[in-house]
Amino acid sequence: MNQSVLIITPPIVLCTALLTGCLAPKQQQISKSELSYPQNWESNITLSGENHSSQGWASALGGDVLQNIIEDSWSGNPSLSAMTERLIAQGEQATILGANLLPTAQAEITGSRSKRNLIGFNLPNGSTSFTSNSFTSGLNISWELDLWGKLADARDSAEKRFQAGSLDLDAARLSLSGQVSKVWYEIIEGSEQLTLANQSATSFAQNESFVNERFRKGLANALEQNLAQSGTASARARALALERQLNQNKRRLNVLLGNYPSVNLDLNDSSKLTPLPEISHSPESPSSALTQRPDIQAAEKNAEASGLDLSIARKNFFPSLSISGGPGSRSDEFENLLDKNFQTWGINGSFSQPIFNGGRLRAAQRQAKARQAAAWADYRSTALEAFTELENLLSAEQNLAKEEDFLQQAARAAEEASRLSWERYQRGVEGIFNALENQRRAFDARSRALLIRKQRIHNRIDLYLALGQSPLPSQS
Repeated sequence: MNQSVLIITPPIVLCTALLTGCLAPKQQQISKSELSYPQNWESNITLSGENHSSQGWASALGGDVLQNIIEDSWSGNPSLSAMTERLIAQGEQATILGANLLPTAQAEITGSRSKRNLIGFNLPNGSTSFTSNSFTSGLNISWELDLWGKLADARDSAEKRFQAGSLDLDAARLSLSGQVSKVWYEIIEGSEQLTLANQSATSFAQNESFVNERFRKGLANALEQNLAQSGTASARARALALERQLNQNKRRLNVLLGNYPSVNLDLNDSSKLTPLPEISHSPESPSSALTQRPDIQAAEKNAEASGLDLSIARKNFFPSLSISGGPGSRSDEFENLLDKNFQTWGINGSFSQPIFNGGRLRAAQRQAKARQAAAWADYRSTALEAFTELENLLSAEQNLAKEEDFLQQAARAAEEASRLSWERYQRGVEGIFNALENQRRAFDARSRALLIRKQRIHNRIDLYLALGQSPLPSQS
């Protein structure tokens, strides 16, 4: 090959590489699609003028006891701890990818000893082999120049996903807070239900004793006695079932706190299903909910990261340039490595351009584009689910309050009817069946009133979570 060919070849290779990079598919980024939503919530509720979101809702809802329980769950729940550690590892990935933008340097010292056979050379001294030593040392520096911003995109994508992971962790904390709070109120409601059931069993037992005494005196028949015994046995069985459910909830709460599933809990036994506080804060419109919920923000960060991944997939078509080299020394004797007379240096350049890869790069870009479209679809799906939750919860906030008022009225009326019915039975103007049935209805009505209060509290907890409000003060 003549010299003119050698001179012309590098420019031809360079032009071919640049042309191949320019033939890369056009990048079609998918932008954030605007959701269609009204300016105001369809379910309007009366809101308090104060905003206590910075102080957290746990203290306002359940006092210091609930706030302390949630704090314990954040520090003790093993699933949350595992998620935190995985997030730390994910953050280090962004650091690793960011380091690719900087040169790398490493010191090296190598040594070798070799032997060569000289049979057939007929050397004068008669030697048939000789050995040699070689020692090198140096500082090897390498650097890939980020000509197109591909390495920066990879770093930024990892940072976006780390931010999404951090928001997912916030969402997990909120979810755990909701689970802990709900189970705590399940325990409180269960304790009140058990107390009510024990009172019911005691009342039925007293009525049974009264009927048995009348039966002994011949004033009541066997049917009345059997009905009274049935009422007592049913009330006692119900109390045992409620106690079993209460113990299950206690074990569940202990597990959420990261403790052994024991029925022993260090709780304030005097806690009651107290009236709900006013809702202190609500988003002005559905659009504001998009900026308050961590799960929606996490979906947005993942979609933005997928856009950077699509950019990387296109930039993989472009050429890459890297340089390496550095100072060093070379000698047959190890002690000469520090001698200036044996110092060396070198520098190497590498230019590479994908030309043929069987369509791998184009497939990777189509894959990245599909993943970006899926990520934005996930974002819209998450937002729509949030809107659905909030509309349902806001609507239920009103309906449950009215339902509780009616059930409280029903409980008071049923208790008065039970008292009057038993007095009529004692006077002999009403049958035992009606008296016992009215007594059962009175306790059922009071039980439903307790249940609806718990459901209102659960709905309020879900509403706080759907609004993205933290249960603890902001500094926590």
